[in-house]
Amino acid sequence: MSAIRLGFVGFGEAGYHFGKDLSAAGLTGIVAYSRSGAKAAAGDALHARAAEAGVELVARPKQLCERADVIIAVTPGRAALPALRAVLPYLRADHIYVDASTASVKAMEQAGRMLEGKAGFVDAAIMGTVPLEGIKVLTVVSGACAPQFRGLLAPYGMNIQVIGEDPGAASAMKLIRSVFMKGLAALLLESLEAAQRKGVLDMVAADIAAWMDERPFTQIIKRFVCGTAVHAERREYEMTQALELLRSLGGSTTMTRATRVMLDNVAKMGLREHFGGQEPESVAPVIEAVISKRLPSGAVR
Repeated sequence: MSAIRLGFVGFGEAGYHFGKDLSAAGLTGIVAYSRSGAKAAAGDALHARAAEAGVELVARPKQLCERADVIIAVTPGRAALPALRAVLPYLRADHIYVDASTASVKAMEQAGRMLEGKAGFVDAAIMGTVPLEGIKVLTVVSGACAPQFRGLLAPYGMNIQVIGEDPGAASAMKLIRSVFMKGLAALLLESLEAAQRKGVLDMVAADIAAWMDERPFTQIIKRFVCGTAVHAERREYEMTQALELLRSLGGSTTMTRATRVMLDNVAKMGLREHFGGQEPESVAPVIEAVISKRLPSGAVR
């Protein structure tokens, strides 16, 4: 492994755990710049935490850029472009700037344009929980310098997957995944709130968990998508009854109302007739049919 000079913009949970694991893997001289770190006095808790991770906090963006060749931004998504603007005057053509904040696709595309001719850029998306997985967490990356970034950090144990050359591709993957992950959390909250109001929380939670645990999730995806294609009308009626119950209990109905709307749209697409009343053998034909029948406005053709 060739030694690299690494720096972080931002030093929260991701910076701490990445720094700690990379230091343990033998990478030395890691530095970090953050607004809170710049204000922290020597010897306070933030400096102690950085030292524990094998990271030195620097006071100014210029110092960060002078001491690091690969810079990973691990700021909140809303701070992605302001953080880039802070270091931009000090970046060199041989720098690789990796934005691992959870920002919008448009922000990552803009970041790529801001760095054209000034430094290399990598759009990075952390796909799991850093405090639990550390540098083993899957990080998907895109951009012209993505393969180079992987080549530099993978030998130290980072789990990096290159998915394309365009800035924004990695962030898009994470945000699309979040539609499911955060949506599932919202569905659980709504259904378990209703279960608690009805006095059956433990039984409902156990039943959902048992059903999810008894089969691979690849089978669940196929069943949900392909089954909905041909049974949307019946399932919409069931959700109408569920919505009536939730309203009577006085709890949240947001996700249930959205589900009923989605099922109504699928029913109007005529997918049951399209597939001859038989569930397709794979997910792709269903998604292709949905796209073909969806207008740009989101309405059904």
